[in-house]
Amino acid sequence: MSNRGFLFQGGGKEGGWESSCEVGIRVEKFLVGGCKKNMSFTASTWLTSFSCSFNATQNLPHWLRFIFLSPCPQRALLSGVDVLLLLTLFVLALVKLYSRFTSNGNANSQLDKPLIRNNRVSVRTTTWFKLTLTATAVLTVLYAVACILVFVSSTKEPWKQTDGLFWLLQAVTQLVLVVLIVHEKRFEAVAHPLSLRIYWVANFVVVSLFTASGIIRLVSVGVEDGKHFSFMVDDTVSFISLPLSLFLLYVAVKGFTGIVSGEETQPLVDEESKLYEKSNVTGFASASAISKAFWIWINPLLSKGYKSPLKIDEIPSLSAQHRAERMSVIFESKWPKSDERSKHPVRTTLLRCFWREIAFTAFLAVIRLSVMFVGPVLIQSFVDFTAGKGSSVYEGYYLVLILLCAKFVEVLTTHHFNFNSQKLGMLIRCTLITSLYKKGLRLTGSARQDHGVGPIVNYMAVDAQQLSDMMLQLHAVWMMPFQVGIGLFLLYNCLGAAVITAMLGLFGVIAFAVVATRRNKNYQFNAMMCRDSRMKAVNELLNYMRVIKFQAWEEHFNGRILGFRKSEFDWLSKFMHSICSVIIVLWSTPLLISTVTFGTALLLGVQLDAGTVFTTTTVFKILQEPIRTFPQSMISLSQALVSLGRLDRYMSSRELLEDSVEREEGCGGRTAVQIKDGTFSWDDDGQLQDLKNINLEINKGELTAIVGTVGSGKSSLLASILGEMHKNSGKVCIYFLFRNEDFVLLPCSH
Repeated sequence: MSNRGFLFQGGGKEGGWESSCEVGIRVEKFLVGGCKKNMSFTASTWLTSFSCSFNATQNLPHWLRFIFLSPCPQRALLSGVDVLLLLTLFVLALVKLYSRFTSNGNANSQLDKPLIRNNRVSVRTTTWFKLTLTATAVLTVLYAVACILVFVSSTKEPWKQTDGLFWLLQAVTQLVLVVLIVHEKRFEAVAHPLSLRIYWVANFVVVSLFTASGIIRLVSVGVEDGKHFSFMVDDTVSFISLPLSLFLLYVAVKGFTGIVSGEETQPLVDEESKLYEKSNVTGFASASAISKAFWIWINPLLSKGYKSPLKIDEIPSLSAQHRAERMSVIFESKWPKSDERSKHPVRTTLLRCFWREIAFTAFLAVIRLSVMFVGPVLIQSFVDFTAGKGSSVYEGYYLVLILLCAKFVEVLTTHHFNFNSQKLGMLIRCTLITSLYKKGLRLTGSARQDHGVGPIVNYMAVDAQQLSDMMLQLHAVWMMPFQVGIGLFLLYNCLGAAVITAMLGLFGVIAFAVVATRRNKNYQFNAMMCRDSRMKAVNELLNYMRVIKFQAWEEHFNGRILGFRKSEFDWLSKFMHSICSVIIVLWSTPLLISTVTFGTALLLGVQLDAGTVFTTTTVFKILQEPIRTFPQSMISLSQALVSLGRLDRYMSSRELLEDSVEREEGCGGRTAVQIKDGTFSWDDDGQLQDLKNINLEINKGELTAIVGTVGSGKSSLLASILGEMHKNSGKVCIYFLFRNEDFVLLPCSH
């Protein structure tokens, strides 16, 4: 039986209209969630036909299912991805050869370097590189075997030659990737090329579609073995290649080739080796992938804590890769250069340091979103099976197995998402606190006036913590539209036009949340500014308490501090009232929208049976989470943006020059401190000369006192010796004694 190029084969009665229709209805119910009943029998033919034609009168869901789940479009997608990769590599190779022939033997042409940028030497490969190469080689062999099986099969299908060429293209592509990975080892590549990583991501998506089609054919259609040998090969290869493609997807996200050397990472390696000398290090540092996946590494600590309360020396320390020392070094190395002119340096640096962790948590969130709606989709199939409408006696086992696997993946990805998000927030916090403290030691005089002790404390205590808390809410901001969109699509399949009411309500709530978020961002910014002013006033009050008491100015300064507190309280009150209004509206939204949607469905005459009601209520329950967490995510995002702006201004402040003071090791001579013709200024531009024509020499062993009237420059002279003033001209030299293994520098003395 055919319809515009479709050929349906399989199912119960031979060529019978009833058998084809029943199978088509079962497949349609399985894919859409069982909310559409009287579907045409042609809706399932794309599962078992190699034809590329499709009925143009079908609606958009049928078009999407045909494009992504039919054999011909699937092969076209994967073949297009392979051809695009091969063309990209071919063009790069041609550019390389052209540059070689036109270089005329120039030694500085850099032609001997690989296509992948690299700065390392002394190469060595790790297990990660070997696993990547092995997975690619296994895929090459697998596709080659599939190609041979299709060509030597005894079937006389017209699609045989095309299918064999398809598997041949896959084998050739994987073989080229094996050569490329070996090329990376030869030229000591640090990261995989971008084209290869994009290919692995696209390949995983298409292989997942192949696997989904195979599962649907296995569960609902039941293609006969003798007639469709190509489907047997196709499904078997997709089931085997899916875990390999999943591993290569992780390789693409991580980007690391597994090729390391000692030149670039030697400082960090030395630092890690020192930190690992401690015996009591967390088990996470040396845990295997299985141990990390199921948190087996934490069981010994939990057992010890269950038997007796843990003491401070029994709590393990952080692993070397998570220490603040290492994270600070990485943060400084990723800071934008002066020629980049980045408007948001802190944001750019954090993305460069933690983009892999952010991408991994995003991947976990996408996997969780993908399996979250499996339960509602299968509800109608469960209802039909319990009513005796199942397609086979094994359908119940299939449904339970699919639901069990989906819930297992959902629980596992949810816990790993929370764990990795909190770990990422901890790393960002410790990185920022260390870097902010180091920045405070190098600020110029004018920068210290703009960023006093109080604001710096707020940067480290408040802003860094807000960025850390944002990591748990980061992906909920951009995933909320996708989650709501999938839910509305399922509701449309169940309730039809009644879902328009829910859509309008959701759009109204989202618009309200966006407006409220902008208002909350303004409130948060003003509250932080008032908090900085209050902390600055309190710090000045404590520093000059003696003068204030002597002049009896307590009431005046107390009034100023209370004024700052009142302003901060007013902005915080507005902020909290705005948050409360958003939370009330968002938490009331699921109940109101579900009530209005069911009322609209009754008015439109939609038939509400058990499967439809159960599916709809389950979808509404799933939509409660993004709707309720969306305001908190937007609030956290607005707070994080405000904190990033404050940190950008602080970290972009001017620093003292390190060459203002010459520090030399050794005390061979008599001089300990020497200034020759020194001219110094507190001004960053050096236009005002606060100290000029300074000549000073202090010998070792001498007790030197600087005496003068108030405002004569005693503190400025000491600051110039310490390098805390701008040196306009002259020379400042300090001779130090180098001793001990802790690299402690002490002034020269007898």
